[in-house]
Amino acid sequence: MSYLGVQIRCVTPQDKDSFFEAYKGVYSSKEEAKAFYRRFLDNGWVSGAWKDHKLIGVLTWTPRECVKNGLAEIIDLWVIKEERRKGIGGKLIDHALEQMKQYYQRFGSKLQRVMLFTGATEEYSTARALYEKKGFHIITTIPQDTLDNLYCNEYLYVLRLST
Repeated sequence: MSYLGVQIRCVTPQDKDSFFEAYKGVYSSKEEAKAFYRRFLDNGWVSGAWKDHKLIGVLTWTPRECVKNGLAEIIDLWVIKEERRKGIGGKLIDHALEQMKQYYQRFGSKLQRVMLFTGATEEYSTARALYEKKGFHIITTIPQDTLDNLYCNEYLYVLRLST
C-alpha cells in the first residue's frame, strides 16, 4: 500500500537492521530490543511505513489469549516527528487491522476486538485523538506504576469490530 510517497507494508526479518536501528536508544541494548521484537518480526506482526527507503513509522501487534476469542493488542505505534500529522499513523492502523483479520481467518476465527494502552497525559493527546478517530474507546484508566507505566496513568482503549 502506498500513501503520499510512503509505502506501508509488513516489516520482515530481512528489514531487521533498519527496524532495530530505529529502536536504538529506546532499549538498554540492541540485544534487549531483538529479544523482545523477534517474535513480532518472525510472525509478520509489524507494519512499517517507509519513505525514501527509510523506516519512518511502526505498528507492532500481537494476538491475545486463544485465537477463538478474537482479541489482538497493539503493542507499539510511532511515526517519526517530521512525518506526524500526515495520516501515516492511521494508515499503519488500517494495514495492521487487515493483517490481524487475515491472521485470525487462517485459524477459522474472526478478529473481534483490538486493545491498546496509551499515556493519559497531554503528551499523548494526539495519539489518543487518532485512536478515537479510528473507533477505539477508553475502557478504563490504569493508575501510574500499576503495570509497566512508571511515568503516568494510562488508558486502556478497545476497538470493537462488527461481528
